[in-house]
Amino acid sequence: LLIFFLLFLPELVISQRITPPEKVLGFSVGADYHLATYEQAIKYLKVLEKESGRIKLFEIGKTSMGKPMIYAVISSEENIMNLEKYRSISERLSLVRVKNENEALNLAKKGKAIVYIDGGLHATECAPAQHNIQLAYDLVSGESERIKKILDNVILVLVFANPDGMDIVADWYSKNLGTPYEVSPLPWLYHKYVGHDNNRDSYMVNQIETKNLTKIVNKIWFPHILYNHHQTAPFPARIWIPPNSEPTNPNVHPLVVRWQNIIGSAMGKAFDEEGKEGAISRIVFDSWYPGYVTQVVDGHNIASILTETALYRYATPHFYTVRDFPESYRDFTIAAFYPNPWKGGWWRLKDAVDYCLTASKAVLDVASKYRKELLFDKYKMGVDVINRFKKEPPYAWIIPEKQWDPVVMSTLLNKMILLAIDVYRANENFTVDGVDYPKGTYVIPMTQPFALFVKNIFEEQKYPDLRKYPALWQGLVGMVPFKGAPLRSYDAEGWTLPYQMGVKVVPANSPLKVDMYPVSKVVPPEGFVKGNPDYAYLICHKLNNSFIATNRIIKKGGKVLWAKKSFKYGKKEFPAGTIIVPANKISREFMENLAKELHLKITGIENSVDVPVYKLKPLKLGLYKSWVASADEGWTRWLFEQYEFPYSSIYDGEIRAGSLNKRFDVIVLPSISPGRIVNGHTLGTMPPKYVGGITKNGVENLKTFVKQGGTIITIGSSCNFILQYFNVPVTNVLSGVKRNEFICSGSLLKVEFDTKHPVAYGMPKEAAGFFSYSPVFNIIPSFSKEMKPEVIARYPKENLLMSGWIYGDRFIRRKPAIVEVPYRKGKIILIGFKVQNRGQPHGTFKLLFNALYYGTVESVKN
Repeated sequence: LLIFFLLFLPELVISQRITPPEKVLGFSVGADYHLATYEQAIKYLKVLEKESGRIKLFEIGKTSMGKPMIYAVISSEENIMNLEKYRSISERLSLVRVKNENEALNLAKKGKAIVYIDGGLHATECAPAQHNIQLAYDLVSGESERIKKILDNVILVLVFANPDGMDIVADWYSKNLGTPYEVSPLPWLYHKYVGHDNNRDSYMVNQIETKNLTKIVNKIWFPHILYNHHQTAPFPARIWIPPNSEPTNPNVHPLVVRWQNIIGSAMGKAFDEEGKEGAISRIVFDSWYPGYVTQVVDGHNIASILTETALYRYATPHFYTVRDFPESYRDFTIAAFYPNPWKGGWWRLKDAVDYCLTASKAVLDVASKYRKELLFDKYKMGVDVINRFKKEPPYAWIIPEKQWDPVVMSTLLNKMILLAIDVYRANENFTVDGVDYPKGTYVIPMTQPFALFVKNIFEEQKYPDLRKYPALWQGLVGMVPFKGAPLRSYDAEGWTLPYQMGVKVVPANSPLKVDMYPVSKVVPPEGFVKGNPDYAYLICHKLNNSFIATNRIIKKGGKVLWAKKSFKYGKKEFPAGTIIVPANKISREFMENLAKELHLKITGIENSVDVPVYKLKPLKLGLYKSWVASADEGWTRWLFEQYEFPYSSIYDGEIRAGSLNKRFDVIVLPSISPGRIVNGHTLGTMPPKYVGGITKNGVENLKTFVKQGGTIITIGSSCNFILQYFNVPVTNVLSGVKRNEFICSGSLLKVEFDTKHPVAYGMPKEAAGFFSYSPVFNIIPSFSKEMKPEVIARYPKENLLMSGWIYGDRFIRRKPAIVEVPYRKGKIILIGFKVQNRGQPHGTFKLLFNALYYGTVESVKN
């Protein structure tokens, strides 16, 4: 008894001193039918902070809905008292700010492994966020040798990645608990704007939460391992763990991949030691796309880890039998990456939480055991990358000041700076690869530790045809040629950001010699009003910010015109689409402030110009918001707000009620399938107010809306809704085309524009369009001139692919990509590809913006 008390009394005393979660939450973590909210979780973490010196809380900013975004740092009390020391060591090694390898080795010995773990990014994947609460308690209260070793060697940064979503889901579940709709899906997004796409935003950093996570990782802690929890595993497996499936992104240091595999193996070993069946690897989830919370940091020399734990729905338990399994899993055949198959049975939230805990602790064990190696390898990877680009191209990326839209160029470079990339500006004129560049040109040298990330984002992607490389993905004794359709990526295959944003960047293929200085923020060229605006102000249509200006001018009571043709004023030629703002309706002070804030070069003219114009009307804009939640709707809503377009969300019931012309001139249907628009959720699957779609009555009301002079704009899949229900002389050429004949599931294709059409005002003749199984049009000859469609954009005859992968491009060569269809007094604008996809393609935003105002314009003589 004496030995027992000597060994275990300290642990008993400490655990009694630390309040367990159930005392604050009112239920155990993972309990059936219970989900903790974000507020409850933070309330509990604050209790732990008061009771223990092992945990410290920080606020990184606000969420999209205004909540404080709080994260925890957990380690030994001594480490917590010396956080800045260890944070600084991690920063110096990560950024290669040491004299030599010996200094790096010494710092690696002194430092602590920093591990970032988050939960709840996808809020309906409930277990990870709940697991955060239990993990914090286990580490703060634990006194086992294992926990002590982790706390001594590791600093854990524990993050709730989507606080708003955690509350949204818990609230929805609690309202439906005990009803027929207990496990119904949410009728809205679990993020204010983007829902599931919050894990596709990481290299673009559009959303507030993404910015906050980026600051934690790239500006403060510089972790060695980043672990992002998800659900659901490929059924019937209980958790998916690394190694990843193929293909592997080529812009990753091999040590990152090795560490990922080491950690994945440690996880698998932990599951089998604890008798937790069903850990599977090397299937479904690849590491090609860099927009995830995980893969975005691979180019930052961080070992990123993703897991997908099995999920039923929310906190409701479910029983599975072998009859639920796919046939290939029913005999429990073991495999190298699935050596302990799950046999079925009950699956509860608590089971998923326990699997998450096992995985997280395995990660922390690896970090503890290999602390010095992790710190030194991150330094070594940085050195290797720097040395590589001293010897091979691209030696740098050159970004000229002169751009189609200089403000978008500054946006691109500022995103790179936020992502810990060093951006410089030339102090002198210079020449590289035979091209002269002036002083002030921006340069991103590749002799920096995270240069592989830049290469990954800036270069063209060449997605591999995996049919040619069976050795990459077949775990067979002999490689078997694959003769079926091409094997697609889990997400996008091409994303080259300069192409999407319409920014010219040039790789330096020879060493760069130029005096330059670093910049902490890229500021666009100064805006101003030039000339005497006695008659009007002229604004270039090429600039995205011109739409913010337009919206503010109209809101102020000003008048806005678009020139229908090119015209001359003085010696200068102004293209079709030039924005004309009559001076008698708006003050010079207002316009000067606008120019300065939005970086616009506005030309004042004294005399009238003889050119026909379109007169813009104040927008009465409706954005369709289905109860089948759509990330594309959320992104469109977010974009409207960024550019200050006035809009109202319009729901199924409002469309079913009709009289749409009284409220709207333009209705936008984001990318949603025809079935979801018309039928919505099936009766019995949701509370009654959220079922049914717009129905056939709504279809007729939308037809009436257009016939009476309204405009419908469709994007992506919603174009098929018009083709199916509106009897227009347009078809989708890809309708009925089989997968083994055509595939393009997320690539950048070249698009040609008719820049004389108002929807294409301000566009170059060619630009990149993001294509993902997008509708492509065929125009049917019609005897009715009133119904004759007009082509605004089309795919070229050859060289369609700019970045990514396409198979079967013969189907879409020379075919229209954007079409205007007259429809009685109104019009329909079919935009086949996603011009606003995930808030990334700044180069095609104006196609949507133009369409909004074109829907209401009045043709007049200036």
